[in-house]
Amino acid sequence: MKQILTMQDLSCLGKCSLTVILPVISAMGISCSVLPTAVLSTHTGFPNPHVTDLSREIPQMIRHWQTLEPDFSGIMTGYLANPQQAALAETLIDTFGGENCLILCDPAMADHGRLYSGLCEEMVDAMLRLCRRADLCLPNLTEAALLSDAAYRCDGDEGYCRELTQELHRKGLKSILLTGMEQTPGQTGFFWSDGQNTYAYSTEKLPRSCHGTGDLFAAVVMGAKMRGMDTGKAGALAAEFVKRSIAGTGKDSRFGVAFEPELKWLTQQL
Repeated sequence: MKQILTMQDLSCLGKCSLTVILPVISAMGISCSVLPTAVLSTHTGFPNPHVTDLSREIPQMIRHWQTLEPDFSGIMTGYLANPQQAALAETLIDTFGGENCLILCDPAMADHGRLYSGLCEEMVDAMLRLCRRADLCLPNLTEAALLSDAAYRCDGDEGYCRELTQELHRKGLKSILLTGMEQTPGQTGFFWSDGQNTYAYSTEKLPRSCHGTGDLFAAVVMGAKMRGMDTGKAGALAAEFVKRSIAGTGKDSRFGVAFEPELKWLTQQL
């Protein structure tokens, strides 16, 4: 069985980050080890969460793992709280990312044209350095604009997505799956580029949003890649799974998207 390692926060109440990625990756038949960057009482969509930063503990965890020599087929990173954690993610890649280890970076740091609350401007440069180390990056439109020093547009059609990915390639990123493309009204999707080949995918855009869907998308992409899917098919599977999960979520989505009933559908697609 293949084993991946994911580095991001653990929000104890409200499904996102590790509480989404661990069950989805496991359901897809991949062993998932975790490196928590922080423990939060709730995700940050709730007011005043209690946060325990684990930055000082991460080097000790890495040193202990070095004595055990784990064999990871993939490493994925998500939300990181500060530039120090982004540098520690690079250390993680240097230590455990062998020649055949897939590195996936979800630069989860911004949305709706601005950085997440609590993140400093230096986070953009730190995340860019980390993304250069990845085989596949999954930015949204805001993150791609920040990483490429481009103007942000909320109406991200295919042409705009192509411009962003071209600039990101010039900055050293390899393969980019850019989410949030809206080629036509009522549709949403992604644009993928590896510098030579491109692929665009659109599906129905539901009239609501839910916390944690980006983590859900990244988890399915990682699991599908570990199962041998190409990036375009992995992204399409992830987009449809997220759409089905949102559609089945009740009116109160503060506690996360209802992805669990759709796990059976997901595994049937593999």
